[in-house]
Amino acid sequence: MNDSSQNTDEGLVRGIGIWALGASIINMVVGAGIFVLPGVVAAQIGPAALMAYLVCAVLVGLVFLCCAEVGSRVTRSGGSYAYVEDAFGPFAGFVVSTLLLLGFSVFSDAALAVAMTDALALTLVLFFAFGGA
Repeated sequence: MNDSSQNTDEGLVRGIGIWALGASIINMVVGAGIFVLPGVVAAQIGPAALMAYLVCAVLVGLVFLCCAEVGSRVTRSGGSYAYVEDAFGPFAGFVVSTLLLLGFSVFSDAALAVAMTDALALTLVLFFAFGGA
């Protein structure tokens, strides 16, 4: 039986759109953070990793509370740039926005690349160790 004789009216489009591509990228970033980072932390500090995550969660929660407080006081849009600019002036706002841009794009992409490369290296080692090609 050849493929052209079958009914292919599935209603599915065999393509990926901009939203699906964006969701895939978010999935990779979240997956790298959720599955790779705890293993690295546990390997570095051992059983204290759970306590380290709890302490970090409390500290990050305090930072979120500070951002919520500042966000309720600064009424214009701009996020961290607007907050710092109102408090310390335009140069400090520029420095903060530049560091946030680097932190959210360049450094996070580098960390994601390292995590994916480590996972690929482990996969290749296991593939060839257990009788791969």
